[in-house]
Amino acid sequence: MAKNNIIDESTIQRFLQEIPAFELLEEHHLRALASLVAVRKLKAEESLWMQGQQITHFIIVYEGRLRSVRRSSSGGEKLLSTLTPGLHFGLAEMITKALSTLTIIAEKDSTILVIDRKSLRKLLLSNSVICYHLMQTMARAIFYLTRELERASFENVHTRLARLLLKGSAKGEISTRKQTDKTYSASHEEIAVKLGITRETVSRTLADFRRDGLIETSYREITILDRPGLMEYVEDLDQ
Repeated sequence: MAKNNIIDESTIQRFLQEIPAFELLEEHHLRALASLVAVRKLKAEESLWMQGQQITHFIIVYEGRLRSVRRSSSGGEKLLSTLTPGLHFGLAEMITKALSTLTIIAEKDSTILVIDRKSLRKLLLSNSVICYHLMQTMARAIFYLTRELERASFENVHTRLARLLLKGSAKGEISTRKQTDKTYSASHEEIAVKLGITRETVSRTLADFRRDGLIETSYREITILDRPGLMEYVEDLDQ
């Protein structure tokens, strides 16, 4: 795996700066982190690592799209998440030396940024500020997941799906298609994975929203037509 012979370090540093996991790091910290990055190209359907394999690298998607799946002993495969540019995987597993519970596969030709365990460990041990900020990031992730589990227990599907669409709009994940319309790009299966529900449930709920004039749908696209109407399903829209 070659060091930065595809993307220069200054470009990598600017890219890292936009990732929430590193948003608390100062410029010289980002520069130090960027210096550790190796760049790897993946072909479509190439596996990055397999379920049961020990994770020795932290990866960040730079271009393309990866999917994480879990495979059963009978050969079945369940999609768990989709990794798009800016999303990352493997930090907690790498630090704890845990075995991967997932198989990571490139959905199409992709470019990833890779930091190996030994290099990251050396940086963290030599810089307590970077270490503390990454601890904050991991603590925030744990808090978020705990909150999502609570919501899954107490909120109905309509509320959870409305929240997903509205938060996507608030975060800029939904691009403007018309002056007043916001379009969310995702398949029903990807939404089902995010919410931990079945694809059929997503389809039924979207049909309800569409019937009420809140959204319109097309292939991999959900356009919000009535944001205040969706807000009626959600008590709060905290980040």
